[in-house]
Amino acid sequence: MAIVFQSHGGAEKERAVPGPSVRAGRPATGDVAVDEEADFGYFVPPLDAPENYLPNTAETLGELDELGEMMIDVVATPTSEDPTEDSTLPPVFTYWGQFLDHELTARTDREGAISSMVNAHPPVASSTVESQFRNARSPRFDLDSVYGGSAVGEGIDADVVKVISGLRHPTLKNKMRVGTAVDPGPLPDNLDEHRDLPRYGQVQSSVRDAALRLAQAAMTPEAFQKFSDSLPQRAIIGDNRNDENLVVAQFHLSFLRFHNKAVDYLASHDTGWIADFSSAQALTRLHYQWLIVEGYLKGVCDPVVVDRVVNDRASHFFKFRAEFDARRQNTRLGNALPLEFSTAAYRFGHSMVRTFYDYNKNFGRPGTGFLPRATLRLLFEFTGGGGRLDDDKKLPKNWIIDWTRFTGADPHDASDGEPARLARRIDTELAPPLHTLFKEGEDQADQQLKELFKNLARRNLRRGYNLRLPTGQALHKHLNQTGAVQSSPIQDVSALFAAKPDLKNFLAGTASRFHERTPLWFYILAEAEAAGGNRLGEVGSCLVASTFVGVLLADPDSALSRGFTPNQSPLKMPDNTPIDSIAKWMRFAAVMQ
Repeated sequence: MAIVFQSHGGAEKERAVPGPSVRAGRPATGDVAVDEEADFGYFVPPLDAPENYLPNTAETLGELDELGEMMIDVVATPTSEDPTEDSTLPPVFTYWGQFLDHELTARTDREGAISSMVNAHPPVASSTVESQFRNARSPRFDLDSVYGGSAVGEGIDADVVKVISGLRHPTLKNKMRVGTAVDPGPLPDNLDEHRDLPRYGQVQSSVRDAALRLAQAAMTPEAFQKFSDSLPQRAIIGDNRNDENLVVAQFHLSFLRFHNKAVDYLASHDTGWIADFSSAQALTRLHYQWLIVEGYLKGVCDPVVVDRVVNDRASHFFKFRAEFDARRQNTRLGNALPLEFSTAAYRFGHSMVRTFYDYNKNFGRPGTGFLPRATLRLLFEFTGGGGRLDDDKKLPKNWIIDWTRFTGADPHDASDGEPARLARRIDTELAPPLHTLFKEGEDQADQQLKELFKNLARRNLRRGYNLRLPTGQALHKHLNQTGAVQSSPIQDVSALFAAKPDLKNFLAGTASRFHERTPLWFYILAEAEAAGGNRLGEVGSCLVASTFVGVLLADPDSALSRGFTPNQSPLKMPDNTPIDSIAKWMRFAAVMQ
């Protein structure tokens, strides 16, 4: 077995670790949470049935690239967005979903020995994928990205534990460390300035030195020098992917603040609970897990499907795990997640990303601040690795998010020509910046490879082909035959696009017959688009809800397993109401006014 060290981008670097029972190892470079291996497997049992898969030809790969190029919104311009692409979902759902993805999976989109989007043809044999393609994140909603995970396992030494200790406040031991934003201002509201992620520039030298030793052991000299130079502004958080854009970074911060406010609340109220780290951690996890089902899932999925999965106790998910274990008795690690979920269905959130955001009063309405809106690129630049924090090593006060604009607490449409406070629709069109991803592919000398790495749609389509995912119709048929969904497969996906004749004709005219053997990711998006784009369709809802609910039920301490509701919590809002929405979560954490 090998523990794989990697950043969010780039190739994998393997380090041998003896013994088949090893599950956890040193964190991936730049992360703090331990790297815990688990399985990926197919929800649709692998069969020698070519009709269930895309044709195994180089021509298929070329047609996937063409399809990826067609999935970029052509109505939008460099200075405006297409208002018909707005959904009814607040934009927090886009980045909430990203945070949840980082909780469950890692290493599903990197170049490696098993999966490659560059050399995507021929596809990898399904037996090879199931026996060797590993998840590098514990598939549990346990907030290891916040708390660092369990520092037990081969390769877990004092340096790993020392860096994890840096997540905690250095003197208020029951609390998590947070960062403080710096001038220029103004703040977006009347709350405090302690709303940056904690960064290595503020931690003890012993923590920084331990982080450098871990990185040096896992990186090339050139990569290590770059890491060392950027260390002061790098966030010290469990999963550094949560500092890749400013919205998910501020979302992560809300967990640190929620934990700390829980300590304060228990100390100032007679609840019977001890105001210590363990109590705050347990309550933070329970509220978070309850919101996953009642807030997130019932927002992005069909609520009827979510209730069906909950009432059925995610039986189809556990059937998938049982079948996988039976197939892979000699190679399994356990805790398998469906590949159809991680590399296709759960990538629906890419279609929800906007080009522009009404971010706060400084970078949004009323337009009298610094800029009338925040571009997606700026949201990537004002992070630890984005280049805009190089001078002060901390977030400027004027870039603290105004969550009222993202949670639906203060809605606004696009009638004034500025961005609506909404996510984009879940459909087959992606915002233009996802055609040329910021900072991706810059190390590629070949222009064609650089263009491939920058195009998110092409990457997703190639990855699904390379990992031999079933077609959308094959998955839909399987779910229907097993009773997981009630609808029948969409026999001709091109028929859904009467209003997009170029796309309709392309799908129907492909040699790969994409209209009836549809790439799974595209199928999930097309199903949602046909239903209006405000939530996933039945197949997408079933796969996402089954995975999430199954993961929660597999954990006996989760909110769902325990039957927890916010009414049972000692934590309350100032008006003594329960913390039962994402807006209330933000207000309790004092990151939203």
